[in-house]
Amino acid sequence: MKTDYEPVAGLKFELLDVNSRESLAEGAYRILEGIGMKLTDEGAIKILRDAGARIEGDRVYLPATLVKDAIDSAPDEFTLYDQSGEEALDLRGYDSYFGASVDGPAILDPKSRNYRDCYEEDIGWIVRLVDRMKNVSFLMPAGFAADRDSKMAEVVSAKQCMLNTDKPLVVITETPRDLRTIHKMAEAKTPGGFAEEPFFVNYAEPISPLVNPDNSAQKVIYCAEEEIPLLYSPFLAMGATAPQNPATAVAQSSAESLFGLVLHQAVNPGAPFVFGGMPSMMDMQTANFSYGAPDLQVMSSAIAEMGGHFDLPVFGTAGTGDSKRFDGQAAIEALSSVYMASLSGANLIHDVGLFGSAKILIPEMIVAVDEMIALTRNTLGGMEVEDRVDISLLEEIGPGGEFVSHPHTLENFKSSWYPRFLDRSPYSNQDIDEFDTFRERINGYVLDFFAEGGEESSADSELKDDLEKIESVLATNKK
Repeated sequence: MKTDYEPVAGLKFELLDVNSRESLAEGAYRILEGIGMKLTDEGAIKILRDAGARIEGDRVYLPATLVKDAIDSAPDEFTLYDQSGEEALDLRGYDSYFGASVDGPAILDPKSRNYRDCYEEDIGWIVRLVDRMKNVSFLMPAGFAADRDSKMAEVVSAKQCMLNTDKPLVVITETPRDLRTIHKMAEAKTPGGFAEEPFFVNYAEPISPLVNPDNSAQKVIYCAEEEIPLLYSPFLAMGATAPQNPATAVAQSSAESLFGLVLHQAVNPGAPFVFGGMPSMMDMQTANFSYGAPDLQVMSSAIAEMGGHFDLPVFGTAGTGDSKRFDGQAAIEALSSVYMASLSGANLIHDVGLFGSAKILIPEMIVAVDEMIALTRNTLGGMEVEDRVDISLLEEIGPGGEFVSHPHTLENFKSSWYPRFLDRSPYSNQDIDEFDTFRERINGYVLDFFAEGGEESSADSELKDDLEKIESVLATNKK
């Protein structure tokens, strides 16, 4: 399905005032300059030493001037293409795009309504399901194909995305080798050359608190050299890997992302970079990282505003939660996070459909969240008033008249939003069992998708050329 890639735009809120943003930025600079971050990759250490960092053993200290120069050198916006070579996502300002996870450690099977492992064929049909969602603009494969070698799982997930959709990707890679392989696969598919028409962002992580693994540093360098858009985003929990203090956690998260930016820009000033962070809390009742806590939504909104403060495209989180089922809790967590992420103006908003604290993919919730994004889009779009107040129709109809039969209604009623799955039908003394629930309507849609052949791959016919190119790259990299 062709997606129009229109961002969710409109009303925004300001969680932080200018002084608060400057205070958080100053905290990040003090962390980088005074505490430093651990780094052991020799190549990365040399790059940062040459750029002006102070090195003491495996601790790297970045002067604030070096960090600010890197912020200034990174682009404040860039375009992510789709896989057919068309411009898709303009990552700039407060325009928001949502992306779905397409695999997980487990999936909640829409047929059996029980948990099971996620297999490569599942990733294929989930990608095809996401391809139908008009309000989901990108996909995020993570590498959880249980029937494939774990060393190739991320490549397998990316392959399924390249074969079953044209939408852009945010790709998670464990090792630089995975990144190189996926990059070659993308180059084989890109009509105009990947550097000119990039369709994926590579996701890399520091380890909180304040550690940069060798693999992550090497991926930062590779992305800078090859001009692959890079997202460097920590994953931290207050009370576990960050202080139990939201302001300090946001400053820490900012510092960890900015460290990646400095290394990235030292290699190739002006290369595209996405600022990010996913700070939440460790629930002390369960010892679990919470995906549905207000802490995550508030601090993610703060991260989005810090991205705006630094004039960098920014990563966000929504359409996710702690629920382990497609239920009321999942809907509450997903909808509240979609609104918060949209209002904060995050650009790339990930994790749609990933629940159970990132352990369970619920495909039906991807469909449900697509509806929620549409609802949010039509809520936050605002209302035009100037030159729109026209009382001539009221003058014509007069008191006690009706507008149902008037041509103006026929011409304009479609300007309102009409949902696919939310029930607006009238109540008229029916038995309660005659009304389907929201969950039943979504489940019916997914089962119809299967009945229409959604589980069956079209790669052998429509995408044969892409399959041959990608398999050739994989065969070469296995040798």
